Parts: sequence; C-alpha cells; structure tokens
Amino acid sequence: MKGLLGTFEHQLDEKNRIRIPAKFLEVFKNEYANEALYFVMYNRNRVAMMSESVLHSKLAILGEVLPNDEEGSDAISRLYGSIEDVNKDGQGRAIIPKLHRREASIEKEVVTVGMGNYIEIWAKEVRAAQIDSMTLSEANKKAYARLQTQKGV
Repeated sequence: MKGLLGTFEHQLDEKNRIRIPAKFLEVFKNEYANEALYFVMYNRNRVAMMSESVLHSKLAILGEVLPNDEEGSDAISRLYGSIEDVNKDGQGRAIIPKLHRREASIEKEVVTVGMGNYIEIWAKEVRAAQIDSMTLSEANKKAYARLQTQKGV
C-alpha cells in the first residue's frame, strides 16, 4: 500500500480553497477507491482530511461511549459536529470550512502533511512554531515513547 507521506507548502486561493496535492489525490483515488473524503478537527491547530473508511475506523471506539456518559457524549457531539464533507472541484481544490480554518488559524499559507492514511493541513506559521523546531531524532524518540505508553510498556 502506498501511503500518504510527505510535506507540501502552498496557499489558499481567494475563495479559501486548498489545492490537494496530486500525490495525495492519487493515493486517495487508488488506495481508498475514491471514497468520500472528510475534514475532521480532532487535534489542536490542524485539520485532518481522511477517507470514509479511515474516519470510521478512527471513530469506531467512540461508539462505545454510553449515552448517559454526559462528558463523553459532549465530547463526541463536538467532534462529530465538526466533521464536514470534502467537496473537490475538477482541479482537486476544496474549500476548507470556516470552522476548521478558524480552529486551525489558517489564513493563507498552509502546509499539507501526509500522515500515512490521512493528511493534516496546518497554518504554515503554526506548524513552524509547534513542530518544525523539533529535530527528527527528537521526533523519533517522542513517537517511540508514546507508542510504549499506549502499549502499557
């Protein structure tokens, strides 16, 4: 499987559309059989774009929250309420919803990052401040430490 990998810098156009990099469109087309795509806000400062099957797999665990769990239900309501369809035009452009642009501080300059089975869209200056100062060695150590924590090691 060819994953969604790499980083691209570009700009929103005057209609707040993002041009989805052709490399990413090809993977969405070939690996995800042209499934519907969705914008999702689940981490601060970034907008995720993912196929329907990836979205369902990531959200599946949330379906286990009991309806009487008010805090959990509130969180799910906020998350599910922020999910929007990606409507691409013939040139691979899509309008990032206003809510998503505001939450991610996206105004003009953007960075699109492949995350394996989905992509993230960042405001260039936000990503620079939050991520780009981290060395690759530090990123590897932090990712490995998170993995160990999640596995309970």
